[in-house]
Amino acid sequence: MPMHQAKSSGTSTKDQDPYHPILQAYLADNNLSSPEAAATIAATTLSPPASGESLEDNLAHLWRQILDLATQTPAHQAKLVDLLTALSHLPDAPAPRAADQAEDAQGPLTVHDMRVWQDLPMLGWEIRHRWNDSVPENKETEGEQAAAITRIVNVNRFVSRLVATREPGFRAHAWFALVTLRRALETPWEQMAPEDPLAAWVPAAAAWVEVLGAEIYGWDEEYAAGPGAGARGRGGPLWKGKHGFCRERWGLWRERFGEVAGMEGEDKGVRSVAREAGRRMKGIEAAGGRDGVDR
Repeated sequence: MPMHQAKSSGTSTKDQDPYHPILQAYLADNNLSSPEAAATIAATTLSPPASGESLEDNLAHLWRQILDLATQTPAHQAKLVDLLTALSHLPDAPAPRAADQAEDAQGPLTVHDMRVWQDLPMLGWEIRHRWNDSVPENKETEGEQAAAITRIVNVNRFVSRLVATREPGFRAHAWFALVTLRRALETPWEQMAPEDPLAAWVPAAAAWVEVLGAEIYGWDEEYAAGPGAGARGRGGPLWKGKHGFCRERWGLWRERFGEVAGMEGEDKGVRSVAREAGRRMKGIEAAGGRDGVDR
């Protein structure tokens, strides 16, 4: 997704971007804590706009910056998880108060019915955009293919790490685990779309197992389905059961990882990742739902 572009010319986007220096300072300086960085980011976000951006614009741009950093430099992911957690712990920003409104009647500031900062408004939307990423089919764009695969794998790992915090504000993002495991493992191999290669989605699915395998094994959440509700938890062609997480679906995923591990002609790295994911899943089962795999 393209970054927000500055409206004036003659100065680089980074020079005009208010978040770039804050994020770079936070990632480079261990003396700047995540609560301190979060407070600075919050003040910047809520300050009067200088060039017509709305609060929605500022939030969307902030989330894109953080997601870009997380996908481009995985070594920053732990600190970025801490930063988002710190932002979600900030006191609610107050909504603008009407002239005739009592101060004690002032409610929290919301964006699309999401509270600033508790709900990190629109973060989930920006994350979801990343699942629209695909891998170019043209063999002449190998560099672009590799970059797209890296983005897909890294954003899955980052979101799995958010969910692993067990922070209430990140729990809804567990749905992305289901989406990725479905995309990687619930379609017959011969029906996989060229823009969705195993080289991208098998490591992406394996990242969820590595970070949250024991938790996923225990999840039994079912997503609503039907008119007006869609089918968020639906299965791929190989799964016709529960619209959500369950042990049976876990078993299908484990079997499919095993198939990839033994797939002749597939990249050795992909096969190795699939083999390790299957081994980890078996270890979790043997340990009764705990992560019993030696690391």
